Amino acid sequence: MHPFLKSALRFALGAAILVVGVVIMKGLISLKEELPVSDRPTPARAVRVVPVAIASHVPLIPIEGRVEARYRTEILAEVTGTLKLGGKEFREGTAFQQGETMMQLDDREARLNLISQRSQFLQLLSNQLADLHADFPESGKAWSAFSDSMDVEKTLPILPASSSNRERLFVANRGILSSYHAIRSAEERLSKYTILAPFDGIVAATTVQPGGLVRAGQFAGSLIGQNDFEVKTALHARYLSTVQRGDTVLFQDENGQTIGVAKVHRISGMVDPSTQTATVFCRSLSTQATRSQLRDGQFVSGVIQSEAIEDVVVVPNAWIQTGQSIFVVQDERLVAKSVDVVFSSRSESMIQGLEGSDWLLGEVLTTAFEGMPVAPQTGE
Repeated sequence: MHPFLKSALRFALGAAILVVGVVIMKGLISLKEELPVSDRPTPARAVRVVPVAIASHVPLIPIEGRVEARYRTEILAEVTGTLKLGGKEFREGTAFQQGETMMQLDDREARLNLISQRSQFLQLLSNQLADLHADFPESGKAWSAFSDSMDVEKTLPILPASSSNRERLFVANRGILSSYHAIRSAEERLSKYTILAPFDGIVAATTVQPGGLVRAGQFAGSLIGQNDFEVKTALHARYLSTVQRGDTVLFQDENGQTIGVAKVHRISGMVDPSTQTATVFCRSLSTQATRSQLRDGQFVSGVIQSEAIEDVVVVPNAWIQTGQSIFVVQDERLVAKSVDVVFSSRSESMIQGLEGSDWLLGEVLTTAFEGMPVAPQTGE
């Protein structure tokens, strides 16, 4: 047989077999019965639900910061002298009341020089009394009374006022005015040998010792106030609409015990653009309970109790869905209900927009969706 015919025959035979196979396969498919399609209902999932409790709640804003004494000063000596021994000594940890003597420098030399100046002034004035009586009879008695009241051991009394310009020039030309003011200046300098406490405080540091020489301009130590502290804290901008001046602040230790009570005293007028926080100063209240527990430099944490917010529900932040909605259970199905978040802390939020008859999904359910069938459980 010719090779060409042989190839054509093989091709025709293969095509016939293929056609027969296709026909048989279609016939078999047509004989198979279609299975009915049925929607299997999604089983209800047991979930915990809690009733909505609408009430008034006080926002608690967490804070932390370092305690700083509101009053703090450095003690500098303005005169030179030896620090006296005895009495209440100027040492670290010693407490002084306002107006109490902290440092007493030896002022004997300056005091004796001042007494000498007063004596010379009294002599000068006595020599001019006769002329004052003769030239200014209306003021003579006042000058005599001034002279009689002088005591060289005590501070000069107030100088009589001149009744005329002529009298003022007479007193000035005789050197009475210059001598009087020179003595008053010396009296003021003598007072600097005694350093008084400007406020109630405790000595935080000293560089001098009783019996040692203290030089003018020398740093002698520092005094920090008692019972009047401030805590400087950084508050996130989201809390600024809630916190007000005068809000109560409770400071706590690591065991959660209250160790101090304060008030919001000052709030910064700007927000740090890098941290989105504003500085808030909390001033402690001077009560017996805080005197022994707050210390300068101590790091504390606490909460700010702001004004109560009415008609809100407190829920964990994890319960609130994206877009400010929360799942409630209605007819055994989950329904996403829109709410208004009026305050939010690190762990909880206060929301409005719920009804007192609503039941909340009381757990975090990652597979929750709108319309999901559930079996509500009111227990834990």
